[in-house]
Amino acid sequence: MKKLVVFAAIAFLSLSAVFAQVLPKSGVKNTLSTAFGLPYGESGDSNRDDVRLYGFFDTLQARVDISQFTMEGMLNWNIINNGGWRIGTNGLTPYYYSNCYNNGTGWWTNPTTDNYYVNFLWHPLDGLDVGMGTRLTWVVGPAPNCNGSYWEPYAHPVQGGLQDAAPDSTGNMVVGYTYYANTYTSWYEGNTKAALGVRYQYKDFIEVGAALPSGVDLGAPVFNLGFKIHPIDILTVSAAVDGLFRGTSDVYAGATVDLRYFILDAYLGLNFRSSNNKYGNGAVFQDAGRWGTGAALTFNFEKINLMLRPEIGFTFYNKSNYTFAWYTGARVEWKFAEDFMLGGWSSIGFGAKNNDWDDDPARKDWGGGFVFDIRPDFTWFLNSSNSFTAYFDYQYRHSPNNNNNDLWATGVYWTFKK
Repeated sequence: MKKLVVFAAIAFLSLSAVFAQVLPKSGVKNTLSTAFGLPYGESGDSNRDDVRLYGFFDTLQARVDISQFTMEGMLNWNIINNGGWRIGTNGLTPYYYSNCYNNGTGWWTNPTTDNYYVNFLWHPLDGLDVGMGTRLTWVVGPAPNCNGSYWEPYAHPVQGGLQDAAPDSTGNMVVGYTYYANTYTSWYEGNTKAALGVRYQYKDFIEVGAALPSGVDLGAPVFNLGFKIHPIDILTVSAAVDGLFRGTSDVYAGATVDLRYFILDAYLGLNFRSSNNKYGNGAVFQDAGRWGTGAALTFNFEKINLMLRPEIGFTFYNKSNYTFAWYTGARVEWKFAEDFMLGGWSSIGFGAKNNDWDDDPARKDWGGGFVFDIRPDFTWFLNSSNSFTAYFDYQYRHSPNNNNNDLWATGVYWTFKK
């Protein structure tokens, strides 16, 4: 029976240079999926939308390595039913999460599938890479699992579903998200994963890289830097800066301790911002700036082919009137037979509260709100190239203003890779 520890390392610990690209090696991967369910709406509302078929989706990915060059790309095609049928190649978040996030359209808070990506890499010397692409995905250290494609098991609400904002006057958002800049080819404030980058890796010991994000004004340059060192077998330490020279940088630090039977990932993120409309017009760093920390443990029970990965995270705002937010979640996978695996994800996130609400008669009963999500799945490995997965997902959101909304979806997807 194949050991699940290998699968777990690939799917959840994207730390090494081997997995620095979207696909780990030359090949083709195609995913065809469909789903139906009850769209996001108010719990118990008889006038909410009915159960619907969400659509059909096909995503083709390919990578080719030729001599000193690597080329990879993806195309996404879909027929979407979001209140009306539409054919296109547009990017999308998981289709059943429509209107889940009032302000979460960015790739950092939603698991997303782009309409396409294209990457080109040149390897002029051993260990040296020069890359240009729309999704280079150069990662130096651990962070909360997120940004999976819509069919993947970690296409779940990021950080327990906490949103990227400060507590606002409407009380609609469950907030408390922290951005961890462990992927130094992405630019958070510029809302882009496209970049021109260069990195050097000396064996499995050290990696140093820099990137120039797409869309940068030459009059106000932006650079991202990343660093990772693996001095001993059990320890990897990493750091990165997103938006250097802008005064609105995001700073990241992470560490991984690998003790064979369990792996500890820990990370710290500081979001420095002078102003940003994601927090409301005119909001300043003192009102909206925040920092966060978190950790995850991965347990591999090889004898029974079981993997368990719980994680927890906290966000603290600079403004003292805002309480902290936190979440916890876990992924479990059990390969109970040669060709079959049961999996699941569940999380709960508790949002930050504005203590000024206590002095407002209209808001004194408001809290931080919470989000609960659960997503079991079943996978059948037909052969080395084909797998079939069925899943169910349910989410419940209690907003600070005491509104209750939920949704559910169930679907299947077939994956071919060669």
